[in-house]
Amino acid sequence: MRSLENLLFFILPILSIIIFIICVLLGALAYEGGNSLDLNASGYSFSNNFLSDLGRIKSISGIKNSVPYYCFNGSLIILSAIFSFFFLYLPCLYDESDRVQSISRIGSCFGFLASICFAGVALTPTDLFFSSHVFFANWLYRLLCLSMFFYSFVYILMEKKNILFSIIFSLIGLVVTFKIILSDFGLANLFSEPHTIRVLAQKIASIALVIGVPMMTIYNRFRILSGEVSLYPLALKK
Repeated sequence: MRSLENLLFFILPILSIIIFIICVLLGALAYEGGNSLDLNASGYSFSNNFLSDLGRIKSISGIKNSVPYYCFNGSLIILSAIFSFFFLYLPCLYDESDRVQSISRIGSCFGFLASICFAGVALTPTDLFFSSHVFFANWLYRLLCLSMFFYSFVYILMEKKNILFSIIFSLIGLVVTFKIILSDFGLANLFSEPHTIRVLAQKIASIALVIGVPMMTIYNRFRILSGEVSLYPLALKK
């Protein structure tokens, strides 16, 4: 059973993040060009292309976008599948007290819904299903932000040695919140280059979330080694 726990809570989450990073890099290198500021720009711009530009059927410049499309959307499907199960069973590890486990269930519900949004983003390329794509992309960050804050509270309630995790997850939540404020509430329009601000905010928030997963698996690994874990969805035993 312990090998299953290691796979679910440690190996697969880390592996999926590595696959995502590699696929994004490969997709960016293969992206033919174009962004909202310059339709004829060459290649992928870190400051002017959204991540979702990699998932388009055609690049903004109008060229077929096969390699970035399959790399980006395929990696999102992998993230969706793995993190759906990850969050669904994650409260099983946070069983220090009933209160801790209850709060972790709430955080995992948000994380599970965010995992569904990964697939939603992948299945709605922005150049084909713009409104649906924006819906899934916006709620992906909102739900993950809520999940990070609830888990930061979980670490506060646990032993003092976990306070570092609480600080890190709170900071991640704040970074993602700032991205949401800039993009969803129009704060980016106060800057001279609002498009660039929104793109950079998305990249910074994504990097923060990518950092958060390995941090969580560190605790998961210690918990798995410390004793038996009963696996039930959301730790709701029959």
